[in-house]
Amino acid sequence: MLVPIRQIGEDDWIENLTSFLEDYDVEVISLECEKIFQKTEQHLNWIIPSRTKDYFLNFGGIESSDFVYNLKNIDEWEVLTNSIWEFVSLHFQQEETDKYIVFSESPSNDPICFNRETGEVYLFSYDPIKGAKVYKDFNDYLLSEIIEIQKLYTEVTFDSSKEEIEYKANLLDGEGIDFD
Repeated sequence: MLVPIRQIGEDDWIENLTSFLEDYDVEVISLECEKIFQKTEQHLNWIIPSRTKDYFLNFGGIESSDFVYNLKNIDEWEVLTNSIWEFVSLHFQQEETDKYIVFSESPSNDPICFNRETGEVYLFSYDPIKGAKVYKDFNDYLLSEIIEIQKLYTEVTFDSSKEEIEYKANLLDGEGIDFD
């Protein structure tokens, strides 16, 4: 299996990812405006990690049902405490939810968030009720999305879910990840 990039910011990453996405008929649209970052950072009282900014600057306008489908526009990011998910306020303390910024939704429409302090990516799940670290950073989230589009187009197949988990564990190398 081949991923077009290993790290946001590496040599030729923009060209390689652009070419990869175009091969899957994903229209690449950049944001071309850095003011949106400043406005969002002020609104959230949080500094967006530089690699995440780099991704959104170059690819943040993508709207595809096949690639990063539920990724929110930067101006839609919000503190988990202020989000629409009622189960979050019912089952988690505000002191905890204040630490997370919602930037996407899972396929089952649960919030995917950045931890403000570490940049790690967490999923808050309704069924079961749980908050768990799922990626060490946005880069690993992106690599996982690359694998998912390859699976969708059967460019990549796994013989079992165990094989897929092992592959992702080697590629994504995060500690404390909840693969379930």
